[in-house]
Amino acid sequence: MNTRPTFAIACAAAILAGCQSNPVSFGKQANVAVVDSSSRAHLQAELTMADYTELAEMVTNKMLSSRFVKSWGKRKPRLILAKLRNNTDNENIRMADIYDRITETLLNSGTVRLVDRSATSFDYVVRSELSSNRQYGADGQELVGYKLELKMFTIDGEMKGQWSGTLTLAKGKKSFF
Repeated sequence: MNTRPTFAIACAAAILAGCQSNPVSFGKQANVAVVDSSSRAHLQAELTMADYTELAEMVTNKMLSSRFVKSWGKRKPRLILAKLRNNTDNENIRMADIYDRITETLLNSGTVRLVDRSATSFDYVVRSELSSNRQYGADGQELVGYKLELKMFTIDGEMKGQWSGTLTLAKGKKSFF
């Protein structure tokens, strides 16, 4: 008597019975989802890559559309973008990503010529700072306000402009999205 077919059928039955108690969903993973990269959904009151991008572009475009920058006309001054200062309570924020987005926005505008921080010949320095503040409500809600600020100075240290943008994130006991 050959028991191989009987054994194979018994194994298949056991596997199928296991599948009934743990249904398999093909094409999905448990608790994993693909989201739109432009989505602003948050699980915590912390900045995401989409936030970095939006905030950096918003403030840089505000600077580029200012009366002062528009007064340059066709002239493209040499500009140093100083290191971005992190004045938040979160040292894990990817400051290089924010700096890179500001740089990319400036370069793509065609309005300025960016020079290295070690350059000795330039027209303006743009100093930037990211700051935050946290507030807590009685119901356990947390509000975190982030502010990105750009300040433009001449070689002599005279401030020529200041531009900022804010982003407030909330996290609480209730779901906000």
